[in-house]
Amino acid sequence: MCVHIVAQCMNMTIDEKIDEVKEIMESFFDPLDRYRYLIDQGELAKSFKEEYRLPEFKVSGCVSQVWLVPEYKDGTITYHSDSDALITKGVVSVFSYIYGGHTPGEIIANERNLTEELNFGNILSVNRRNGAYSMLLKIKEYAKACKQ
Repeated sequence: MCVHIVAQCMNMTIDEKIDEVKEIMESFFDPLDRYRYLIDQGELAKSFKEEYRLPEFKVSGCVSQVWLVPEYKDGTITYHSDSDALITKGVVSVFSYIYGGHTPGEIIANERNLTEELNFGNILSVNRRNGAYSMLLKIKEYAKACKQ
């Protein structure tokens, strides 16, 4: 599973990464297995620097506390993320993987609806889906700010 080994996937497009995660999620027939997969992603996420836990990096609209920190370097954005809830940490980690390592233009241009394509409606509560949507908006907002 490439989501676990991000370094080997850096040459993938955003669409390829989305398709990969979607395929993994669809390989689980039981919604609880999909839920567990997201929790596993949260457990496997890179450590998060304490100095990033600033109000300006918090994502509003989430049930849990979520931090999403963009790092713009050499024309691409890397997202550092964390949450105080493992399921939410898994979701933001997957989103950070999908959009990380891409240019602001690539991120902005991608219009795929991840909450729908990854079938979050079957595994996340309405409030958590709204939080996931807020994370995606923040990712796009950061990309737009870096593009200027």
